[in-house]
Amino acid sequence: MPHILRADCTKDDDSWSFEVLPALLVPRQRPGRIMGKFVRFNGADILLETTEFSSNRILQSDDPSKFILVAFGALRLPDTRLRESGEYIARFLKAGLFLNGVQYRFYHHSNSQLRGRSCFLREAKTDQELDNRIYELGSFGKIMNVAKRAKRIGLLYSESQLDFQLNPNLIADISDIVSGGVEFSDGCGLMSQRLAVQVSKSKKIIFRGVRYTPCVFQIRYLGYKGVLTLHPKLDADLRKEKKFRKSMKKFSTTENPTFSVVGYSKPYTFGRLNNEIIVLLSSLGIPNENFLKKQDEYFDWLRSASYDPMAAVDFLSVVKDFRTAERVLLDGLDNPKVSAEIRRFQQKEIADFRKDGKKERSRMIIKKSRKIYGVCDPFQVLKEGQVHIRITTGRGGPATPIHGDVLVVRNPCLHPGDCLKLRAAHHEKLSHLVDCIVFASVARRGHPSAPSMSSGGDLDGDEYFVCWDPDLVPTTVSEPYDYPPNKERINKTVTREDLLRHFAQYNNAGLARVAALHSKWAISSPKGALCSECQELNALHSQSVDGASIKIPDKLTSPPEPPEGSVFIIKALADAASQFAGSFTAEMATLSDLTTTVDMEDAEELIIQLLRSNQSALSEYELYTLAYRLALKHSLDHRVFLSYINFGALTTDQKHSLSYALNLSREEHACLWNSLLRSDLLGPADMYQRNLAQPFSLQRLYSSKIQGHATFFTYLQMAMQDFTRKTDDRFVLAVFIRGKLPWDEDPEVNENVVVCSFLPHTSGKFSSYRPCTPGYRLYCSPTNFQLYNKHRADSFVFLTRPPKASGAEVAISVALQKISNKVRQNVGRVYREPITGIELHVVSNRDRISHQLFDLWFEHVPTEIRVRRFDREIRSYTLNDLSAVDWDSTEEPQPKHLRDLFKTKLMVNEFTRRLSDTTAQQWKDIVQFALMYHAEEEVFWTFAFVISQPLPLDRGSVMTLMELHPPLVFSLLKKYPPDETELVLPPETEALERSILHNIIRSANGLSLATLVALEKLSGTIARLSADVYFDLLMQTALSVRAPQVVQEVLFVLNDSRATLPDIAPEQKYGNKFALGIAFDRAEEAADECPCNEDGRPRKQRTAPVKTTMRQDPENLLQVKVPIRVDSRTPIRLHSHVRLQAASEAEKTATVEVPVLDGVVVQSLKGEMTIELQHPPPPEMDRMDWNMYNAGSIATSKAMMDALIRLLMEKEECCRYHHLITGETSGEELPTTTPDPVAEFTYGPDLNESQIEAIKSCEAPLSLIWGPPGEYHESHQEAG
Repeated sequence: MPHILRADCTKDDDSWSFEVLPALLVPRQRPGRIMGKFVRFNGADILLETTEFSSNRILQSDDPSKFILVAFGALRLPDTRLRESGEYIARFLKAGLFLNGVQYRFYHHSNSQLRGRSCFLREAKTDQELDNRIYELGSFGKIMNVAKRAKRIGLLYSESQLDFQLNPNLIADISDIVSGGVEFSDGCGLMSQRLAVQVSKSKKIIFRGVRYTPCVFQIRYLGYKGVLTLHPKLDADLRKEKKFRKSMKKFSTTENPTFSVVGYSKPYTFGRLNNEIIVLLSSLGIPNENFLKKQDEYFDWLRSASYDPMAAVDFLSVVKDFRTAERVLLDGLDNPKVSAEIRRFQQKEIADFRKDGKKERSRMIIKKSRKIYGVCDPFQVLKEGQVHIRITTGRGGPATPIHGDVLVVRNPCLHPGDCLKLRAAHHEKLSHLVDCIVFASVARRGHPSAPSMSSGGDLDGDEYFVCWDPDLVPTTVSEPYDYPPNKERINKTVTREDLLRHFAQYNNAGLARVAALHSKWAISSPKGALCSECQELNALHSQSVDGASIKIPDKLTSPPEPPEGSVFIIKALADAASQFAGSFTAEMATLSDLTTTVDMEDAEELIIQLLRSNQSALSEYELYTLAYRLALKHSLDHRVFLSYINFGALTTDQKHSLSYALNLSREEHACLWNSLLRSDLLGPADMYQRNLAQPFSLQRLYSSKIQGHATFFTYLQMAMQDFTRKTDDRFVLAVFIRGKLPWDEDPEVNENVVVCSFLPHTSGKFSSYRPCTPGYRLYCSPTNFQLYNKHRADSFVFLTRPPKASGAEVAISVALQKISNKVRQNVGRVYREPITGIELHVVSNRDRISHQLFDLWFEHVPTEIRVRRFDREIRSYTLNDLSAVDWDSTEEPQPKHLRDLFKTKLMVNEFTRRLSDTTAQQWKDIVQFALMYHAEEEVFWTFAFVISQPLPLDRGSVMTLMELHPPLVFSLLKKYPPDETELVLPPETEALERSILHNIIRSANGLSLATLVALEKLSGTIARLSADVYFDLLMQTALSVRAPQVVQEVLFVLNDSRATLPDIAPEQKYGNKFALGIAFDRAEEAADECPCNEDGRPRKQRTAPVKTTMRQDPENLLQVKVPIRVDSRTPIRLHSHVRLQAASEAEKTATVEVPVLDGVVVQSLKGEMTIELQHPPPPEMDRMDWNMYNAGSIATSKAMMDALIRLLMEKEECCRYHHLITGETSGEELPTTTPDPVAEFTYGPDLNESQIEAIKSCEAPLSLIWGPPGEYHESHQEAG
């Protein structure tokens, strides 16, 4: 019964001191378990109780009675937000918990405890006391990132048992496997077979009552974390039994050399399809019918366990209750204990359909799958994209049954690219690794490792869902996300308060919200999880996995409603599961009255059903053991059932033990290895020539010497109907048949039948194999066996019961020429010849070792479509056209002045005449409308009308119109040409000099010749510009002119206009020189980052540009909003110079020039950027796709240019040494001597000579201090 320490806590609590009965602080200890004090926040109450502590290295090396485990997971303070709850937890941990005057302070947590919101407190008076304890256990003080230090300390708190004391002298550190710049062995080391056996014995690893040695161990040892895989080669080196990779070492320590096993590989760990995997596979094209079919099969299997003994055995074996599976056969399904245990597991499976009883989820078991540890290929024999999968198969033992493409996924998974499709390949060097997936350790440069592509996995203990079911392996694959690591913030110091605040403020609310939004977008989008919104949410999910704070862009927070009438696959599966759960309860009530007691008459049939059943999680030896015990119970001869056993699936030990236990005869013992070795018809030469003298899993079902000729067709029927396992050509005997064929019918067999000659006088130099061709049929009946080609008259092999008068019981006819003429010449005619001996050899239905690899070729699912992460499909658009304007619309009526000017095509004189009826306020609307519909002539006619108005010019209108269409500037220059002598603007336009020069440069990309001529004719005006205006022109040139030759010429023309002035001041000369250099540097950096051709168009680059769209800001026509996918890795940031090239093409035209726009990022938010364009965008901008190229950052060049302007404008106010820098001589006289700072400052003895000189130099007129801060600077900062 919990003891309430405080009820109704408030968010303002600041102390937690309680007095309780001393007995409550002394937990009752139990043998083999660690019991301790447990403080639990439940709602607004604080409860004290006792709980069992999971063993870890901290508790193993300390006194558990000094610890308190405190849990905040259920903390719910009234009227408190999540952030305030975090502050409450931080105050609690900082103040500490007092029980009967003893203070307990924050003492860290494991990584799973962090996610579960629990941590340990330990008895201590100061934080320093606890720091001394924890930092003695490892080199954590060197880790200067708070989250990373907490994670590394958390390894000491990971659950581990006192499994094995490993001498550190027996280990070795080895380097990681790196190929193509990628680390492939991340967290995966090696161990010897000898040590693996020792660890298994120490940990008492048992599987179904038998000692078991896993191939993979997930471990914690000293500062190492990861997995160790068997490496038999290490058995030869007695000095080093373990080898740890560099990536496994998380911190250094020599304390507590306990080798702790956290987990290990196991057989029959079937995978389950969960919601996340189903959503991704559905997005990749797996139809809903496949999932519903798999769930129905799963439900049928679950249901049949109540009434079908074979299904019950299979079900209980899969859920790892082998003891009850055995009782099913011995006691029957009506046994109350047996049925109750089955019902318990069935109810648990049904209850798992809902998470915490609320959220619907799928949990169906997939038989052709496993959930297994991932390890690396230490020999690097696998190629890129290959995996090695050797698993323990039902009735087959360790086998490699997969040879084709397999699905590999790691949870949690939200990106379709997490579903990897890899090629399973077998390699003998890796055959010792069972029940794990071995990933390739090689790749082309720049290609990531396979585990990292599936939800950012690694090999330090991650488990992977591996599936080879052809109904679930998609034909479409998606490019995976690259999962970049989160940036680590390095702190100068990390205190205990930093660590407790990291714990207190951790929350996975962002994780849950992202997952919920991902599900909604997947439901509402036709592309499912392939939609860009889901992929962006996946990127955010990966960033928030470790509790990092994330900002979800507004565009992702409001998914649309799903299409009406659509049924999402998760909902369809949930509805089917709910319906099954309801019907299952009713069915079980009905079945409770039935009995399934096995009597002697049914026992034989039951054993045959068991041995013919498709058991998923029982080995062949375990299966026969069950059958043997059932036979003993009912006094049946167990030898009768030996022919149903796949002896090839037995180990050598199992074969010998079985032979001894069953007291097998010499003939029966031979069947354990290869029944052909005891054939009465084939001799040693036949076996050797045809490579059959080896232990194939063939069994002699029938021999005429034993069963007699008369029973041949009876045994033939048994062989044809009971033993239907497909085999391949290497098992050919006289007549080789594969597959199930109907009795008393004549189906087409095609290539499934092969005839072979085994006669002793046949030469071994030519082939005696004759596979049938398409069209061949096989007829089997109680009296005939006939293999023929299309028509029965064209028989190949014919066996029949001849008339009794012939004296033969079975006669045969063979068309030997169909095998080969040489066989016919050697043998002669075979027509209705009596048979002297017959044998039937069969391959067990469950012989997976030899034949599943063959079958998988028929189940191989080819990849048909590869989906790229970023959709490169480009929208086309239609140019706006005046003919498409609805002039008669009543919803959006066009203004009268626009109808008068544009409804019909006018000549220039008439257009100008009608313009006289418009106002200055309407001129902008007219030009904008004309630009919207590409009426370029009307744009220039309107501008010509505006500048032809009586002087003075309407400067506001002229400037506005030139901003809308920069080439209009040349119409203005033509109307009011510059003075040809002074090269300056005339009086009519000199007030517009800044706007005119600005728009001349904006026109340079398309009108380079006119731009250069215009600038040369205005060199006098350029020379008179103030420094700030001139510098702006230089920067604008660097930011808006793209063609390399043109940008250089424009900059030189601008510079020459200033340089030719007589009597130029030194400071102006200085400013012009360095401003030109800054502009050239910016232009060259842009050319390096985004090279352009001579026409100013970006060249093709190695890295694809960001594909995006643009949305114009109605308040500022040159500002656009550009969405950026969260999952895109782009260097574009705030202050980046970008170039936007139209990716879309206009329809129904071949003359439209592809627009290219320059711009600068002026605002950068999560998922969206605001860009200030240097050129006006096309009117169809929002209907077009754009490629955005990075042209470098302008932050440095802009800061340099601003500093230069400030230096020239503010002079001494900006810098005391302005005159020395610029060369100006009109300033005040500078002192010629430097005051001795020694007289005013006493230097400490800890300063060296260089540091003293650096301090003295601060008093000099101008100093340059170069190099990193010294020790004094660092120690001073730390002290501060």
